[in-house]
Amino acid sequence: MTDVIISAQPDTKRRAPALATLAFGIFGGFTLGVCARAWMRLIADDPEFTWSGTLFIVGGITVFGTLQSVVAVARVRFRRRWALTIVRVIGIVGMMPLFVAAGAVMFPTVMGAGLARARSDWPRWVRVLCVVIALGPVALVASQVIGDFGWSLHSLAGLLVMLAIYGIIVWATQFVLAPQLDGWRAPRWSKVVAGSLVFILMARVIIALLIS
Repeated sequence: MTDVIISAQPDTKRRAPALATLAFGIFGGFTLGVCARAWMRLIADDPEFTWSGTLFIVGGITVFGTLQSVVAVARVRFRRRWALTIVRVIGIVGMMPLFVAAGAVMFPTVMGAGLARARSDWPRWVRVLCVVIALGPVALVASQVIGDFGWSLHSLAGLLVMLAIYGIIVWATQFVLAPQLDGWRAPRWSKVVAGSLVFILMARVIIALLIS
């Protein structure tokens, strides 16, 4: 893929920021994973520790952070749409570990808030709808935490940490979800189909949570 990089010659001015971005993604993802594991233990009514669960959570979020930083670098270095699209798809795949097992609850929040923040080219009403969908799982988790621990400092700490963790995750998704500003526009029908599929999936997750 060297033909899609701005220059095939060594460029220390470009290489240094790229390496810093990748390092930030790796270590930032790892740190966020550790915080997420601690948060899950904090809000659990019967906390227990397993190495397999911890490694999966920390490893999955580290992969997420790493691949988002790869996409961030690609947005600066790649000029061909098809190449950047491939990297963005890889970044989307890197989001999947966030939504495995109990993490599936927050899929509408991450995607809804992420799209509302990143897709500045979308109509305002669509972005508002994304925010409304994103708030559903947050309200559900908040009600469960308060139901387990009551109105207490424990509940407040759990909710604040949740907002901080998922706020960072939503911020990181901008590199994958933001439009490619190269003048090309997808056919309207493809946008309608893609948007409908995303909304249907988020709605199904919320409905499943409500009836479970």
